[in-house]
Amino acid sequence: MMERTNIQAEVEQRFRQFMLAHQMRQTSERFAILRAVYDIDGTFTIEELEQTMQNRRFHVSRGTLYLTTQLLVQANLLIRHPFSSSSAVFERIIDDRPRSYQICSNCHRITRIKSKELASSLESYHPRSFSISHRIVYVYGFCASCQRQMRKVLKENNQTKTDKI
Repeated sequence: MMERTNIQAEVEQRFRQFMLAHQMRQTSERFAILRAVYDIDGTFTIEELEQTMQNRRFHVSRGTLYLTTQLLVQANLLIRHPFSSSSAVFERIIDDRPRSYQICSNCHRITRIKSKELASSLESYHPRSFSISHRIVYVYGFCASCQRQMRKVLKENNQTKTDKI
C-alpha cells in the first residue's frame, strides 16, 4: 500500500510540474482522473475510465476525460496504445520497464507477453542521439482460439468441396 501511495504522490507532482511548465490550470477534475488512472491495473479505455469515475461518484464529462488523458500522454504519465481503431486503449506508466503485447488480428484479444529474453533485449538497446522514454513491442498474429476456429472453417469448406465431387 505504501508503494502505491508513493507512486501516486510522485505522478501527481510530475503532473503538477508539467501543467506549471505549460501554464495550465490545476483542476480537481484533472487530479481525480489521474488518481483513477493510476488505480487501474493494466490497459483501459475511456469508457472504462468513465465507469471508474462514476463508481467513485465523481462526475466528469467524456470530453474532460479525453482532454485529460491527452495531457497525461503528453506528460509521459500515460501510454496510448494503437491496439484498436475503434476506441483508444491506454495504460499508465509507472516505471521504465519494457512492455510487450500480442494482439490477435481476428478477435483483437490483447495479452501481455512475459518474456525475460525479450525484456532484456529491449533494455540492452541504447540508440545514439535518441532519448528513450519507454519501450513497447506489439506482436500481431492469431490466438489459439481463433486458429482452432479457422482450421474448423477450412476443414468444413474442404469437406463441402469433397461432398460436391
